[in-house]
Amino acid sequence: MTISKVEAEKRARERWSYWRLILSDIGITYADLENMDDDDIAEANAALDIHQKQLNKTKEK
Repeated sequence: MTISKVEAEKRARERWSYWRLILSDIGITYADLENMDDDDIAEANAALDIHQKQLNKTKEK
């Protein structure tokens, strides 16, 4: 049985820190995430935030 669109969205929101890394085009795969613990995922998201801020500063100049 396939989950509903509502359930899929709910699950995606609950797991956003994982999906964000996959969708960010920084090369992290679903398989990579399976090998990461919650601290690794939090650190990767923090690094992505820093990277995006640096990109935004570069674009402002």
